[in-house]
Amino acid sequence: MITGDHAAETQLTDLFIFRTNIAKKSDFSRLKGNLEKEQGIRSCTIDLEDCDKVLRVECENITMNKIVEEVTRHGFLCEELED
Repeated sequence: MITGDHAAETQLTDLFIFRTNIAKKSDFSRLKGNLEKEQGIRSCTIDLEDCDKVLRVECENITMNKIVEEVTRHGFLCEELED
């Protein structure tokens, strides 16, 4: 059992990877600001050079579906990128 300060150090973080249609840095900047306001999302990055416009979201205690809903609510395609 882990107690005290050690519990915070061992909290698991999820990394979700999505295919999107985000094409502009300005679009991602706006989306990133909104995503990072969501409780549980720690950071997000995008690879605009990749053909799948890969969005990576580091988070904890939030579902993949919630992230997809938030991205699509802003008018973008967002689907899990599988291996």
